[in-house]
Amino acid sequence: MRIDSNSVIGIVGAGIMGRGIAQVAAKAGHEVILYDSWDGAVDNAMKINEKELSRLVEKGKMTQDAKEKTISLMKPTKNIEDLAPCSLIIEAIIENKDIKQEVFKQIEEICEDVVIASNTSSISISALANGMKRPDRVIGMHFFNPAPIMKLVEVISGLQSDKQLVEDVHALATAWGKKAVYVKSSPGFIVNRIARPFYAEALRVYEEGVSDFATIDEIVRAGGRFRMGPFELMDLIGNDTNYSVTESTFNSYYQDPRFKPSLTQQEFSQAGLLGRKSEAGFYNYEEGKLQGKDEVNKVTPSNNKISEIYVYGSLGVADELIPLFKKAEIKVIQVEGDGYIEFNEIKLFVANGKMASEISKELNEKNIAQIDFNIDYELSPSITIATSLLAQQHVAPNIAALFSQIGKETLIIKDSPGMIIARTIAMLINEASSTVTNGVCDEASADIAMENGVNYPIGPFKWADKMGIDKTLEILNNLEAFYKDTRYRADRGIIEKSIIEGKYYE
Repeated sequence: MRIDSNSVIGIVGAGIMGRGIAQVAAKAGHEVILYDSWDGAVDNAMKINEKELSRLVEKGKMTQDAKEKTISLMKPTKNIEDLAPCSLIIEAIIENKDIKQEVFKQIEEICEDVVIASNTSSISISALANGMKRPDRVIGMHFFNPAPIMKLVEVISGLQSDKQLVEDVHALATAWGKKAVYVKSSPGFIVNRIARPFYAEALRVYEEGVSDFATIDEIVRAGGRFRMGPFELMDLIGNDTNYSVTESTFNSYYQDPRFKPSLTQQEFSQAGLLGRKSEAGFYNYEEGKLQGKDEVNKVTPSNNKISEIYVYGSLGVADELIPLFKKAEIKVIQVEGDGYIEFNEIKLFVANGKMASEISKELNEKNIAQIDFNIDYELSPSITIATSLLAQQHVAPNIAALFSQIGKETLIIKDSPGMIIARTIAMLINEASSTVTNGVCDEASADIAMENGVNYPIGPFKWADKMGIDKTLEILNNLEAFYKDTRYRADRGIIEKSIIEGKYYE
């Protein structure tokens, strides 16, 4: 049996994901059978779907006729045998392998030639297929919450999944208006694997006393143009949920240090400080409103007016600052050198994975500072700096004075290897590279997944193009040299690219 636009779609589980997927399929014109054994579950799901579709009508995003047709195509039931006409059944129940397999076996008894697609976010498709009559007809179809809005669908093949059926389901998801990507079954698939460093690096720099929650979040939002900072996002997801996913990924990869969970997040979870759902987490919430988000560490600029700066060599991506300085009528003198800005006996480097203090020691100079990466220096409202532990007190205010002349606030963190954006992005790129090296997906799919599954401003390989593969490798190598814990070891894909480009760092 082939899966196409005429297929009857079954949904097992009428929770938030199941009812959302049912809505997506019905909007696309499919007859949908929505099954759940719990009393009131399917009725409640239909009521919520009706309300959501009514809001679309009110906003002019859907006609009344389209709404009524969509509702009419969704058939709620408490009887699992009503799934018999389905060609494709999407399972969206509890994340428990044994329970899912029990349901799959019931489905196989009822439906002779059906494709079973699990919406699991973490369980191996190969493992779910094990013991089924037709393991070749078990695949993964991982939607993201809320399913009617989020574009990404990870179409996951297990070791025995039929290739043609996987292609059919990919085409079907695409026809539903989704960004479908092919994924080989592996822990975390694409998104939940690549996203781990976004949380892990923020937690690590916090635990090292580099900065506080609000400042780290603001740096990530302003410098990386992410919609939410990591602590704000963990509070939204739930610290217990996020910790559980990290712990599961860590164990699935045999305790690889890249995925090591955070003791801080464990402590918050055990204390019941789960985030928005408990009204307290990394932030406090009053009537659902986050408190303290704007309490960030800023530098007050000195009264000095900077009229001239020297730029030694290339600043890499931070070369975007040069036209901003010139526009502000700051004289920029460009000369050969190792990539830094100098003014008022201050040397300002771009983050490269070392501490500013390490650079101080190498140069035998005190007044050294670093700036963090930005995805777009012109649009960003702020620049983040860290000064050497040896730097004199006037250094930070003078740097703030320079950036104030181009309309930027200056945020400050304690000196730290890789600062915040540079290390986070380098690790996202590294994990994405590892995902591709392991054959889980290709580069284009990794970018599509991260942009559409978790709303990253750009995908990790687009970041690599912007940052430069040589700079990415330099940051990783310097972080690994500092921590010596193999967490920052560079993926062979990055090393291979750097060799091809002739820029491999020993």
